[in-house]
Amino acid sequence: MKNFIFISPNFPENYWHFCRELKNNGLNVLGIGDASYESLPFYTKIALTEYYRVSGLEDYEEVYRACAYFVFKHGHIDWL
Repeated sequence: MKNFIFISPNFPENYWHFCRELKNNGLNVLGIGDASYESLPFYTKIALTEYYRVSGLEDYEEVYRACAYFVFKHGHIDWL
């Protein structure tokens, strides 16, 4: 299965459609964002395979660690 990391899947709010179609086409959609998981819209939550919260998307090291976590858990990342 191919892995797609989607940065800030909750903004803009209608991007969940893109995540849903990726998932419908067999991809693992892995989200990284600065919003809490609880605050994500329902349709965004069900479109994501997994979500990793960072304190800020401007923090390179934190986003890098989130990507490394996804590589460790899901394998090779095909798209970012």
